[in-house]
Amino acid sequence: MNRINRREFFQAASLSALAAGPARSVHCAVKPKRPDGLNVLFLMTDEQHYRSLSLTGNPYIETPNMDRIGREGVCFENATCVTPYCSPSRASMITGVYPHRHGILLNVGGKGDRQAPLAQDAFPNTETLLHRRGYATAFRGKWHLGDLGDFDCYESFEYGGKTRRDYQAFLDAHLPAEKFANHPSPGKYRARPVEMIPAIEKAYHAFMDKDPLGYISIIGRTLIPPDLLPETLVTNQVIELLEKNANKNFMITASWIPPHDLWVIPEPYYSLVDRKKIELTGTTNLPPWDQRGASKRLGDLAGPEGVREYVAIYHGMVKYIDDQVGRVLKKLDELGLTESTLVIFTSDHGDMAGAHGCIGKSIAGCYDDLVRIPLLMRLPGRIQAGTRVRQPVSQIDFMPTILDYAGVTAPENIHGKSLRPLIEGRTVPWRDYAFCQRANTLRMLRTDQYKYVVGPGRRIVALYDLLKDPCEDRNLADDPAHAAILKAMHKRLLEVMEADGDVTRDYGDSGI
Repeated sequence: MNRINRREFFQAASLSALAAGPARSVHCAVKPKRPDGLNVLFLMTDEQHYRSLSLTGNPYIETPNMDRIGREGVCFENATCVTPYCSPSRASMITGVYPHRHGILLNVGGKGDRQAPLAQDAFPNTETLLHRRGYATAFRGKWHLGDLGDFDCYESFEYGGKTRRDYQAFLDAHLPAEKFANHPSPGKYRARPVEMIPAIEKAYHAFMDKDPLGYISIIGRTLIPPDLLPETLVTNQVIELLEKNANKNFMITASWIPPHDLWVIPEPYYSLVDRKKIELTGTTNLPPWDQRGASKRLGDLAGPEGVREYVAIYHGMVKYIDDQVGRVLKKLDELGLTESTLVIFTSDHGDMAGAHGCIGKSIAGCYDDLVRIPLLMRLPGRIQAGTRVRQPVSQIDFMPTILDYAGVTAPENIHGKSLRPLIEGRTVPWRDYAFCQRANTLRMLRTDQYKYVVGPGRRIVALYDLLKDPCEDRNLADDPAHAAILKAMHKRLLEVMEADGDVTRDYGDSGI
């Protein structure tokens, strides 16, 4: 991959931290479409389990539209997020660096607003680099990095509408809340009832007012029909953007919230999965740091019946989004843009999806259910259909990959590397591990066989043999027979952290 010198890097990136003063927004004119120009269509969900696609082994539903991207392109079998929650992962996707570099360690807009939004020119990012080269750039759906309008490559746009009130006004006009004034359900989604089975309603009453994340206990059948859900409006908006920009080179992103909480879905998706066929995997006897998590506590309150209800709804939500993906791909076909568009499908992180009796993602650990993600790419004529990549890849690799296919030189000093050599089957040096972090509380290193997780002061230490124990049921950290492996994994983790500029002082030396 071509490199740019230091001066060119500063010019392309407009790094405010290194410039004499804050960078000014640059609004660039969209240039005429180049005959050989590439379009980028970035499709993403929130909190989607890596095995939730039928292409990757989902036994409960079919996802033909998501699968189509992988079958007509490449499926990455070992893709991981950088952090198993939203904002840090999203920032790494567009900057190509780990959270300890870009500084988004918590969710933007979270409790107490402890995390400032990502500034456009703090780091080079995919959308701005393409926009300043004349691409039409647009984003619809969940951004979670501040105000979309703070980036000059985007316009301010809320989830489902131009402003926060737009979707609610749309819903009020088509399905007035007064229609359900006498409905007995205590659970609500968008001020409309959510019908809950007894096991869930019991957990709801025990959990709702006693936990900061009590709202995640609203699980059931929403009475808002599919055509009135905000995700359907997001899809409509993306289709309009494709039509509007069909004669330009573009990067357009669709970012749907499901299957993130709230876990609510209408018919026909609600009844799609037979609850009796759902298999719950993994021990429910988790380490103490995970027992305290909201996901485990809610799962314990809901019991197996309630957990199966949530898992069935979760997969129904995946199926609903698969239908939305299908609508977008159909429009791409109709506009004759399929051959010239790099399509990427992924998610920001995973979900426990019932594993270990957990509901959602709110536990401290780094289980594969949380850190592995679906990742599919398609570009006819340049990505061979049916390609499988088995090497570990990360969200830090998204930015250089998109730029590589677009013919744009990637910035220097990023952590990620273009995935194009792996897609094309070339032999290149590549990392043999996956690295993940949780703010300043955990670091994870995952190899082909072992996963090592450690916290500052080693108050949290976990070692799993993934070949013998894929569900991560048995923590081997205190097993004398694995002491040498534990020490070796700790040493390797510190080496990776040091090489990438992460702070190691709180994690001790290599002589664990």
